[in-house]
Amino acid sequence: MTTLKFIPVLLLLIVLYSCEQRSAPKKADPVAFELLKKALTLEAFIDNADSAKEAISLLDKATSIDSNYYWGHYNKLMFFYQLKQFDRAILTVKKLIQLRPEAHDLYLTEGILYERIDDSISSRPYFEKSLAICNAVLDTMSKTNKEYELIFGNKAVNLIMLGEEAKANELLKKLYDSAPDQVHKLKVSYLMNKSKKEVIARMKEEHSH
Repeated sequence: MTTLKFIPVLLLLIVLYSCEQRSAPKKADPVAFELLKKALTLEAFIDNADSAKEAISLLDKATSIDSNYYWGHYNKLMFFYQLKQFDRAILTVKKLIQLRPEAHDLYLTEGILYERIDDSISSRPYFEKSLAICNAVLDTMSKTNKEYELIFGNKAVNLIMLGEEAKANELLKKLYDSAPDQVHKLKVSYLMNKSKKEVIARMKEEHSH
């Protein structure tokens, strides 16, 4: 299991699902699964380009065994991002969307990746699609559902990326006020009162270190 470092940590904690939801499936080709586990041991060395490339090679082998192996494709993303291979990351998310077309976080991730290559025209439809899915899910989801806050946060991120910062801040203020501790408040404050330009600039700055 990985927490995916390919999006800056503070944004990541709002954008992506919990580790419990992201855990590898119990049923998978055993050889592909072993390759996945071996690749994930290299996450600790992700800052080393050779380690990242080795991990991608292992995951490529896993997905060559099963071309629809979701977690094999999914875990390539952090290594592609670290190597700044954004084009390959974008293609990988397209494959993931084919496998899980209603996963709102994948559309959000794809939009962010397009923003990393300064392609706002291509990013916008993905943010719009992610927002539409978030709205549909939230309309029928109980606020006590453990996923509610995460999807609510994703909705806010999409609104920022679509240039609707005022609406996003209304949602983020609610998340901030309901946060159980200062750690959670810090995560939310990363995005509060930020424009799309500021969020993208900070992501690029963090990735340059």
